[in-house]
Amino acid sequence: MKLRVCFFSSVAALSAIVGTGCQTHKAVMPMGGGYEEVSHPHHTLIDEPEPPRISFQHRSPDGEITQIWPSLYTVNDVIKGDLAIFIADKAYVVPAPETHPRLFAVRSPDLPLDLTDEVLWRWSKANGKDFTRTLDKFASITADESNGQLLLRIEFWPKSDLGSVREDWPDQSSISFDWHQVDEMMRAVKAKGVVQKDLRWHTEYIGEKF
Repeated sequence: MKLRVCFFSSVAALSAIVGTGCQTHKAVMPMGGGYEEVSHPHHTLIDEPEPPRISFQHRSPDGEITQIWPSLYTVNDVIKGDLAIFIADKAYVVPAPETHPRLFAVRSPDLPLDLTDEVLWRWSKANGKDFTRTLDKFASITADESNGQLLLRIEFWPKSDLGSVREDWPDQSSISFDWHQVDEMMRAVKAKGVVQKDLRWHTEYIGEKF
């Protein structure tokens, strides 16, 4: 693990910088409804440092902070009153640790709900696709608000077998839900889901197990 220290003198700075980076001050971006994105950049000795990690949190009127997720996949959160829709990095082990984007909804201070599989199930029904195949081909998802609805854009992995017949499956698709349907999906995940922990961040959330 890299040693990250903040220096208090020139001597400490020299000893800390050799082979290491130094974390800068965090930048907090209010998103509405008390929700905030927090940037965690790092100085390094290389020309192109890794992009800052962006975490997601909620600040109550009395200043109490609730950590929601340590690492966002995208920063285009959708805030609707006390409800936040966000795309987060969720860890997998297939076979080595890696992260995939997942769609979450939260009403802080409740646990975030992983809506991804619920959305993909509904997309499969609407498009006449096999749900298991949909899960297998799912690559990423983004969220926006459009015409008073939640617009979700879904990307799928392309077929990689050279010379094979192209599969009847879109590379990209989209699906929209009104906010009553979003609440319905949240209730479904709460009812059918279980509390889980992310494998990397150890953050608790509620997710379904299909």
